[in-house]
Amino acid sequence: MTLNFWRMCTANLLLFISVYMLFPLLPFVMGEQLGVSVGQAGSMFLVFAVAMFAVGPFHAYLVDEYKRKHVLLYSALIMLAAVLGYAFVDGYTKFLLLAAVQGACFGLATTAGITVAIDITTSARRSAGNMVYAWAARLGMLVGVVLGIGMYKMYGFRMVTYLSVAAGLASIFFASRVYVAFRAPIGVSLCNMDRFLLPRAWVPAINMLLIAFVPGALLPLMFVGDYWSLAALAVLVFITVPFMKMSSCRTIASVERQTPLAICSWRQGCWWAWLWLAT
Repeated sequence: MTLNFWRMCTANLLLFISVYMLFPLLPFVMGEQLGVSVGQAGSMFLVFAVAMFAVGPFHAYLVDEYKRKHVLLYSALIMLAAVLGYAFVDGYTKFLLLAAVQGACFGLATTAGITVAIDITTSARRSAGNMVYAWAARLGMLVGVVLGIGMYKMYGFRMVTYLSVAAGLASIFFASRVYVAFRAPIGVSLCNMDRFLLPRAWVPAINMLLIAFVPGALLPLMFVGDYWSLAALAVLVFITVPFMKMSSCRTIASVERQTPLAICSWRQGCWWAWLWLAT
């Protein structure tokens, strides 16, 4: 693995930390701040996921027409502007608009990041590279959730927002240091579904949705002091980790390479699905 690849992994880790620091907090904090129910505030996750899907068909055109790294950097920068807006938003409609902007830009940034990671990895190491890159994102999810809840209890929501933006800026810095060789455009149409959703990817995507639903339902319970959820997660990890095989990781990495935005959207879906159970 090259230095550029590890920079991209670090950027991916920090990007997911930045986003997931806020996810367990937003329904509760925004509910109090805007005077709406937790269920109404939690609808931002649905808006977030829909926005991620909405920009998917246009991603292939953007990374073909413009530099992949620039799509990643500018998308991440706009996303951070939306994240900063959470600290000052004063209306429910504005809150949902911020969630839509964040979701769309996060979808573009993560998908462009996967594309860049593939471009800078040799074909012989691509499967292993995809696996490492994907695990950096998963680690970022867990670290972000724990860090966000811990920092909120000590310093409050606004400080968590600032830290989220700082992590995002660090992600942009590492991504900007990656060298990506020029690739001539191949002439992709503006709206392209072939490179967004593949029929064979739906089964692994549903599998990932069901798996992600479990921590998605348990982790937010830590916010209200139910630490049995942490013990339940530990049991889940203890049961599932011994059955993980390298071949299955390579299969998932292959699917993520083919339909990254669809898989990423399933990850987001787990966060608003638990709200239907809670409310």
